[in-house]
Amino acid sequence: MNTNAFGTITPPKPIDAGQSSQPIRSLQYMLNQLAIHNDVLTRLAVDGIFGERTLEAVMVFQRENNLPVTGVVDLTTWNAIRDAYVHVELMYGFPPALNVLPCGTYTAVEGQECEVLRIVQAMFGSLNKVMSNFSPCQMNCCNDGETFKNLQEVQRLAGLPVTGTLDRSTWAYMVQLYQALVTRT
Repeated sequence: MNTNAFGTITPPKPIDAGQSSQPIRSLQYMLNQLAIHNDVLTRLAVDGIFGERTLEAVMVFQRENNLPVTGVVDLTTWNAIRDAYVHVELMYGFPPALNVLPCGTYTAVEGQECEVLRIVQAMFGSLNKVMSNFSPCQMNCCNDGETFKNLQEVQRLAGLPVTGTLDRSTWAYMVQLYQALVTRT
């Protein structure tokens, strides 16, 4: 069996009614994600059993995507469902974490200059619009002034040691704040 970037398993042979397995759970999960953005598809229990509701969902998907309506998940149907799921995840799913720090032990201490801080400073500019805890800072790629104070505030909010140093833990919490308050509003 093969795995794609989203962790789904390619079935080694066609799947049809009456079967149960992990590939069927993957199929049901993908169809559920598609149903969130397509009113024609119905939600399924992700139980790994290819029952009547799964059969119906497969047939509706096949009809809506101009595939032969057989109810059997052959490789063509599987690939069409997987491709549609990948598209939905790219459009509406949670984006992967942005890893901008050069290595696991990277830090930018007070007064240090580095290009990574430009991203941090831009994020503070956006966070400042939705949260009064942060101040606008210069886009100077330097951990100084308001950038340093904003990093301390991130650490205070996260319950981290308040050093003002950009490190992996501070970055991780900043990304969570940004995703919760800026990209999801």
